[in-house]
Amino acid sequence: MEKIDPAKAARVWQRVQGSVAQINNLEQELQDFIAHEWTDAATYLTLSRRFQGRERTTLQKIFEQEQAHTACLKGIYTLITGRHPIVKAVQPPKENTAQTLRRCYGREMQCLAQYEAHSADPDYGQVFTRLAQQEREHCRLILELLGKLKK
Repeated sequence: MEKIDPAKAARVWQRVQGSVAQINNLEQELQDFIAHEWTDAATYLTLSRRFQGRERTTLQKIFEQEQAHTACLKGIYTLITGRHPIVKAVQPPKENTAQTLRRCYGREMQCLAQYEAHSADPDYGQVFTRLAQQEREHCRLILELLGKLKK
């Protein structure tokens, strides 16, 4: 029977514990991402009802993309944990259209930074890169909507 090298065993356990900590951290981050995307989707749906024409269509498109982001993040969560996430969306605050659009821009910038930070992930990096690209486009569209708002 082979003798186990205590130093080698300690290194292996360190790696295992580090991996578990990383998975737990990513699990919590994903739950937060899902809740925020879900809330953002609800906000864009509400906003779309305040507009007409092209602007309404733009906001509905962003709403649909945010819903798709939520589903995608739920898929990643399920693959990592083996179970479906249980997440509640937060009710967006009641505010005027300009305030809501400003808040949405800030949220999109946060999401963009978070997704870019995960773009090097060996398993899901390409997905996070794609989500970041869409968030970047959402920022542009929100600024366009803000620029068109009448006083």
